Amino acid sequence: MNENWVLLVETANDVEADIVCGFLREAGIPADKRDSSPYTGAMRVIGGLAPEVQVLVPAAFLDQAQKLLDDLD
Repeated sequence: MNENWVLLVETANDVEADIVCGFLREAGIPADKRDSSPYTGAMRVIGGLAPEVQVLVPAAFLDQAQKLLDDLD
């Protein structure tokens, strides 16, 4: 990630993070996910899903991304 990426939201698991990232990308907003802790990868191996996965967006898109997520509620 060459740009300044910032935390948008922390999701409950990989599936939720993938859904959020897909939604944002469909809207033209770059999005990526990152494990919230070093233990998240181990939980993925043990249980199949990683808990607490962070969704990040470039800082320039933060307000737009947050508004899209707020509008879903």
